[in-house]
Amino acid sequence: MAYIDADCHISSRKAPSEIGVDDLLRQLDAVGVERAICWPMVSYTRDIAPDNAAIYAGYKAHPDRIIPFCGVNPRLGLEEAKDELRRCIEVYGVKGVKLNGARDLYYVDDPALSLPLIEIAVQAGLVLAFHCGANDFERTHPYRIAKISDRYPQVPILIVHMGGAGQPNLHDAVIDLAARYPSWYLVDSEADYRKVHKALAVLGADRVCYGSDTPFCPMRFEWGLRQVIYQDLSADDKAKVLGGNIARIFPL
Repeated sequence: MAYIDADCHISSRKAPSEIGVDDLLRQLDAVGVERAICWPMVSYTRDIAPDNAAIYAGYKAHPDRIIPFCGVNPRLGLEEAKDELRRCIEVYGVKGVKLNGARDLYYVDDPALSLPLIEIAVQAGLVLAFHCGANDFERTHPYRIAKISDRYPQVPILIVHMGGAGQPNLHDAVIDLAARYPSWYLVDSEADYRKVHKALAVLGADRVCYGSDTPFCPMRFEWGLRQVIYQDLSADDKAKVLGGNIARIFPL
Protein backbone atom coordinates (compact mmCIF):
# COMPACT_ATOMS: atom_id res chain seq x y z
CA MET A 1 0.00 0.00 0.00
CA ALA A 2 1.36 3.40 -0.99
CA TYR A 3 1.48 6.11 1.65
CA ILE A 4 -0.28 9.34 0.64
CA ASP A 5 -0.17 12.78 2.27
CA ALA A 6 -3.59 14.40 1.83
CA ASP A 7 -2.59 18.00 2.59
CA CYS A 8 0.40 19.69 0.92
CA HIS A 9 0.73 23.22 -0.44
CA ILE A 10 2.78 24.18 -3.52
CA SER A 11 3.97 27.68 -4.37
CA SER A 12 5.23 29.18 -7.61
CA ARG A 13 7.29 31.69 -5.61
CA LYS A 14 10.71 31.36 -4.05
CA ALA A 15 10.36 32.29 -0.40
CA PRO A 16 11.69 30.79 2.85
CA SER A 17 8.23 29.72 4.01
CA GLU A 18 7.00 28.37 0.66
CA ILE A 19 7.99 25.25 -1.29
CA GLY A 20 7.83 23.99 -4.85
CA VAL A 21 7.30 20.47 -6.11
CA ASP A 22 10.98 19.47 -6.06
CA ASP A 23 11.36 20.38 -2.40
CA LEU A 24 8.10 18.61 -1.59
CA LEU A 25 9.35 15.42 -3.25
CA ARG A 26 12.56 15.56 -1.22
CA GLN A 27 10.53 15.81 1.97
CA LEU A 28 8.22 12.97 0.92
CA ASP A 29 11.21 10.77 0.10
CA ALA A 30 12.75 11.49 3.50
CA VAL A 31 9.75 9.97 5.30
CA GLY A 32 8.93 7.29 2.75
CA VAL A 33 5.64 8.72 1.46
CA GLU A 34 4.93 8.03 -2.22
CA ARG A 35 2.24 10.56 -3.16
CA ALA A 36 0.73 13.85 -2.05
CA ILE A 37 -2.39 15.83 -2.75
CA CYS A 38 -1.18 19.29 -3.72
CA TRP A 39 -3.11 22.55 -3.69
CA PRO A 40 -1.95 26.17 -3.88
CA MET A 41 -0.15 28.01 -1.13
CA VAL A 42 -1.88 30.81 0.75
CA SER A 43 -2.70 33.50 -1.81
CA TYR A 44 -4.74 36.18 -0.02
CA THR A 45 -5.02 38.93 -2.66
CA ARG A 46 -2.26 37.49 -4.84
CA ASP A 47 -3.03 35.79 -8.13
CA ILE A 48 -3.57 32.11 -7.44
CA ALA A 49 -3.15 31.01 -11.06
CA PRO A 50 0.68 30.71 -10.96
CA ASP A 51 0.46 28.24 -8.09
CA ASN A 52 -2.08 26.16 -10.03
CA ALA A 53 0.32 26.18 -12.98
CA ALA A 54 3.19 25.09 -10.73
CA ILE A 55 1.15 22.15 -9.48
CA TYR A 56 0.33 21.18 -13.07
CA ALA A 57 4.01 21.33 -14.04
CA GLY A 58 4.85 19.11 -11.08
CA TYR A 59 2.09 16.68 -12.01
CA LYS A 60 3.32 16.46 -15.62
CA ALA A 61 6.84 15.75 -14.44
CA HIS A 62 5.81 13.34 -11.67
CA PRO A 63 2.36 11.90 -12.42
CA ASP A 64 3.02 8.99 -10.09
CA ARG A 65 3.78 11.30 -7.14
CA ILE A 66 1.55 14.39 -7.40
CA ILE A 67 -2.26 14.31 -7.05
CA PRO A 68 -3.19 17.72 -8.50
CA PHE A 69 -5.87 19.89 -6.94
CA CYS A 70 -6.43 23.51 -7.82
CA GLY A 71 -7.53 26.52 -5.82
CA VAL A 72 -9.69 29.45 -6.86
CA ASN A 73 -10.60 32.66 -5.06
CA PRO A 74 -13.94 34.22 -6.04
CA ARG A 75 -13.12 37.33 -4.05
CA LEU A 76 -10.64 38.21 -6.81
CA GLY A 77 -13.52 38.10 -9.32
CA LEU A 78 -16.09 35.36 -9.82
CA GLU A 79 -15.75 35.22 -13.61
CA GLU A 80 -11.98 35.09 -13.33
CA ALA A 81 -12.31 32.27 -10.79
CA LYS A 82 -14.64 30.36 -13.11
CA ASP A 83 -12.20 30.76 -16.00
CA GLU A 84 -9.30 29.57 -13.86
CA LEU A 85 -11.29 26.58 -12.61
CA ARG A 86 -12.22 25.59 -16.16
CA ARG A 87 -8.57 25.90 -17.21
CA CYS A 88 -7.53 23.67 -14.33
CA ILE A 89 -10.13 21.10 -15.35
CA GLU A 90 -9.73 21.16 -19.12
CA VAL A 91 -6.00 21.82 -19.45
CA TYR A 92 -4.41 20.76 -16.17
CA GLY A 93 -6.56 17.69 -15.51
CA VAL A 94 -6.92 18.35 -11.79
CA LYS A 95 -8.56 15.73 -9.59
CA GLY A 96 -10.26 18.21 -7.29
CA VAL A 97 -10.61 21.79 -6.09
CA LYS A 98 -10.02 23.23 -2.64
CA LEU A 99 -12.03 26.22 -1.43
CA ASN A 100 -10.68 28.17 1.53
CA GLY A 101 -13.23 30.59 2.95
CA ALA A 102 -11.02 31.36 5.96
CA ARG A 103 -8.13 32.57 3.83
CA ASP A 104 -10.20 34.31 1.17
CA LEU A 105 -13.01 35.66 3.38
CA TYR A 106 -16.20 34.19 1.93
CA TYR A 107 -18.77 31.73 3.23
CA VAL A 108 -18.12 28.34 1.65
CA ASP A 109 -21.84 27.93 0.89
CA ASP A 110 -22.27 31.48 -0.46
CA PRO A 111 -24.81 31.23 -3.31
CA ALA A 112 -23.16 34.08 -5.21
CA LEU A 113 -19.46 33.33 -4.69
CA SER A 114 -18.98 29.65 -3.84
CA LEU A 115 -21.87 27.63 -5.25
CA PRO A 116 -21.25 28.64 -8.89
CA LEU A 117 -17.71 27.26 -8.60
CA ILE A 118 -18.87 24.14 -6.81
CA GLU A 119 -21.39 23.48 -9.58
CA ILE A 120 -18.64 23.61 -12.22
CA ALA A 121 -16.48 21.27 -10.16
CA VAL A 122 -19.32 18.81 -9.57
CA GLN A 123 -20.26 18.73 -13.25
CA ALA A 124 -16.63 17.91 -14.05
CA GLY A 125 -16.57 15.05 -11.55
CA LEU A 126 -14.04 16.63 -9.21
CA VAL A 127 -13.51 15.85 -5.55
CA LEU A 128 -14.24 18.85 -3.32
CA ALA A 129 -12.00 19.94 -0.45
CA PHE A 130 -12.79 22.60 2.14
CA HIS A 131 -10.69 24.23 4.80
CA CYS A 132 -12.73 23.68 7.96
CA GLY A 133 -11.39 25.30 11.09
CA ALA A 134 -12.03 27.59 14.00
CA ASN A 135 -9.70 30.25 12.60
CA ASP A 136 -12.80 31.38 10.68
CA PHE A 137 -15.62 29.87 12.69
CA GLU A 138 -18.55 31.23 10.67
CA ARG A 139 -17.32 31.07 7.08
CA THR A 140 -15.97 27.51 7.26
CA HIS A 141 -18.33 25.95 9.80
CA PRO A 142 -19.09 22.29 9.02
CA TYR A 143 -22.82 22.93 8.87
CA ARG A 144 -22.15 25.03 5.77
CA ILE A 145 -20.33 22.10 4.19
CA ALA A 146 -23.29 19.91 5.18
CA LYS A 147 -25.55 22.19 3.14
CA ILE A 148 -23.33 21.53 0.13
CA SER A 149 -23.56 17.78 0.71
CA ASP A 150 -27.35 18.11 0.85
CA ARG A 151 -27.17 19.48 -2.70
CA TYR A 152 -24.58 16.97 -3.92
CA PRO A 153 -24.81 13.89 -1.69
CA GLN A 154 -22.64 11.66 -3.89
CA VAL A 155 -19.69 14.05 -4.22
CA PRO A 156 -16.67 13.08 -2.09
CA ILE A 157 -15.58 15.92 0.20
CA LEU A 158 -12.29 16.25 2.05
CA ILE A 159 -12.77 18.09 5.36
CA VAL A 160 -9.30 19.58 5.75
CA HIS A 161 -8.20 19.96 9.41
CA MET A 162 -11.50 18.28 10.43
CA GLY A 163 -12.49 21.46 12.25
CA GLY A 164 -9.09 22.20 13.79
CA ALA A 165 -6.59 24.90 12.77
CA GLY A 166 -7.73 27.12 15.63
CA GLN A 167 -9.34 27.18 19.05
CA PRO A 168 -11.90 26.35 20.22
CA ASN A 169 -11.93 23.60 17.62
CA LEU A 170 -14.92 22.27 15.72
CA HIS A 171 -13.94 18.61 15.79
CA ASP A 172 -17.04 17.34 17.57
CA ALA A 173 -19.37 19.10 15.14
CA VAL A 174 -17.42 17.70 12.19
CA ILE A 175 -17.54 14.15 13.57
CA ASP A 176 -21.26 14.40 14.35
CA LEU A 177 -22.05 15.62 10.84
CA ALA A 178 -19.68 13.18 9.16
CA ALA A 179 -21.70 10.37 10.71
CA ARG A 180 -24.64 11.67 8.68
CA TYR A 181 -22.70 12.31 5.47
CA PRO A 182 -20.84 9.20 4.25
CA SER A 183 -19.23 11.23 1.44
CA TRP A 184 -17.07 13.13 4.00
CA TYR A 185 -13.43 12.18 4.57
CA LEU A 186 -11.67 13.85 7.47
CA VAL A 187 -8.10 15.01 6.83
CA ASP A 188 -6.31 15.03 10.17
CA SER A 189 -3.81 17.85 9.56
CA GLU A 190 -3.59 20.16 12.61
CA ALA A 191 -6.25 18.10 14.39
CA ASP A 192 -6.22 17.30 18.11
CA TYR A 193 -5.05 13.69 18.43
CA ARG A 194 -7.80 12.92 20.95
CA LYS A 195 -10.41 13.96 18.40
CA VAL A 196 -8.67 11.92 15.71
CA HIS A 197 -9.10 8.90 17.98
CA LYS A 198 -12.76 9.86 18.46
CA ALA A 199 -13.26 10.11 14.68
CA LEU A 200 -11.75 6.66 14.25
CA ALA A 201 -14.02 5.25 16.96
CA VAL A 202 -17.19 6.88 15.62
CA LEU A 203 -16.63 6.76 11.87
CA GLY A 204 -14.08 3.99 11.41
CA ALA A 205 -10.72 3.97 9.67
CA ASP A 206 -12.38 4.25 6.24
CA ARG A 207 -13.20 7.92 6.83
CA VAL A 208 -9.96 9.41 8.21
CA CYS A 209 -6.96 10.46 6.09
CA TYR A 210 -3.45 11.50 7.05
CA GLY A 211 -2.34 15.00 6.04
CA SER A 212 0.72 16.98 7.11
CA ASP A 213 -0.21 20.53 6.04
CA THR A 214 3.28 20.96 4.60
CA PRO A 215 4.94 23.48 4.67
CA PHE A 216 2.85 25.09 7.43
CA CYS A 217 3.78 22.13 9.64
CA PRO A 218 7.10 20.23 9.41
CA MET A 219 6.44 17.08 7.41
CA ARG A 220 8.96 14.94 9.30
CA PHE A 221 7.40 15.87 12.63
CA GLU A 222 3.84 15.30 11.40
CA TRP A 223 4.70 11.90 9.91
CA GLY A 224 6.44 10.81 13.10
CA LEU A 225 3.53 12.01 15.21
CA ARG A 226 1.08 9.89 13.19
CA GLN A 227 3.11 6.78 13.90
CA VAL A 228 2.26 7.33 17.57
CA ILE A 229 -1.35 8.42 17.03
CA TYR A 230 -2.12 5.39 14.86
CA GLN A 231 0.08 2.82 16.61
CA ASP A 232 -2.87 0.86 18.03
CA LEU A 233 -4.67 0.48 14.70
CA SER A 234 -4.61 -2.83 12.90
CA ALA A 235 -2.27 -3.05 9.93
CA ASP A 236 -5.26 -2.87 7.56
CA ASP A 237 -6.78 0.19 9.25
CA LYS A 238 -3.45 1.98 9.43
CA ALA A 239 -2.96 1.39 5.71
CA LYS A 240 -6.37 2.94 5.01
CA VAL A 241 -5.66 6.09 7.00
CA LEU A 242 -2.13 6.56 5.65
CA GLY A 243 -3.11 6.35 2.00
CA GLY A 244 -5.64 3.68 1.19
CA ASN A 245 -8.68 5.89 1.63
CA ILE A 246 -7.32 8.54 -0.73
CA ALA A 247 -6.36 5.88 -3.28
CA ARG A 248 -9.92 4.56 -3.12
CA ILE A 249 -11.54 7.96 -3.64
CA PHE A 250 -9.85 8.75 -6.94
CA PRO A 251 -8.85 5.81 -7.54
CA LEU A 252 -5.09 5.62 -8.00
